[in-house]
Amino acid sequence: MLVSIMVYVIRVLRWQMLIKAIGYETKFHNTFAALSISYFVSFIVPRLGEVTRCLSVKKQHDIPFMKLLGTVIIERVVDIVSLIIVLLLTLILQFDQIIEFIKENVFQPFYEGVILKIIGGNTTVIIIVLSVIIVVTFLFYHFRKYIRERSPKLIVQFIEGLKEGLVSIAKLRQKKLFIFYTFLIWVCYYLMTYFWFFVFTETSVLSWGACLAILSIGTIGRSVPIQGGGMGAYHFLVTNVVVLYGVGASFGKTLATLIHAGQIFFTFAMGLIG
Repeated sequence: MLVSIMVYVIRVLRWQMLIKAIGYETKFHNTFAALSISYFVSFIVPRLGEVTRCLSVKKQHDIPFMKLLGTVIIERVVDIVSLIIVLLLTLILQFDQIIEFIKENVFQPFYEGVILKIIGGNTTVIIIVLSVIIVVTFLFYHFRKYIRERSPKLIVQFIEGLKEGLVSIAKLRQKKLFIFYTFLIWVCYYLMTYFWFFVFTETSVLSWGACLAILSIGTIGRSVPIQGGGMGAYHFLVTNVVVLYGVGASFGKTLATLIHAGQIFFTFAMGLIG
C-alpha cells in the first residue's frame, strides 16, 4: 500500500511538470485528488478517468481542458513506450518462458479455435466472420456522411491537444528528472507485484524474472478496456505466467486475485479520499 501511494505521488509530480511546461501552476493536493478520482472512475468506466482528472483540475485551477488533455495524452504515450521497453526487456531476460506463454495462450488457441475450424469448413465460424465483415461494412457505409462531417473537427481538436502535450515535453526544463520519475514509477510497479509473493510459502520461491514476467503480462491484462481494471483478463494471464515458473495453477489464481483485490481496495480508498 505504501508503494502504491508512492506511485500516486510520483505520477502527480510528473504530471505537474508537464502542466508547468505549458504555462500553468497547480497545487499538489488538488492534482493528487484529481489523479485519485481518475483511477477510481476508470475502474468503473474504462478510460473515463482521463477525462475526469482533466475536468477536476480545470475546475480547481481554470486551465483549458484541451491543454490538460494534451498533457495526459503525452503521459499515456510515455507509459506505452515504457511498457514496450519493459516487454522487450522481459522477452530478452525471460525468453524461454515468454515464448512458451505466447505459444500456449495466443498461437495455439487461435490456430485450434479459428484456423482449423475455417480449414475444416466449420459453418458457424465462417458465418460469424462473414457477418462481422458485413456489419462493419454496412455501418461504415451508412454513417459515412456523418463521419466525414464530424471527423475533421474531432481530429483538429485531438491534434491541438496532442500539440499542447508535445509542447509541454519540448519545454520541460528538467527532462532527466521526468525520465527518472518514469523509471521510479515502474520500479514501484515491480515492487507492488514482488511483495505479494511472500503471502504464501509456495509463491515466495518465485524469482525476480517471474516478477518481471507477471508485471509485463499483467499490465497488458490491466490495460484491457473492461470494467474492474481488467478483471478476468488479469487473473487469466497472471495465473498462466505463474504456472510457467513451476507454481500450481491454484496458487497462481489466488496470487492474481490477491494482487488485483489489493489494488481494488487501494483504488477505491484513494478515490473516496480524492
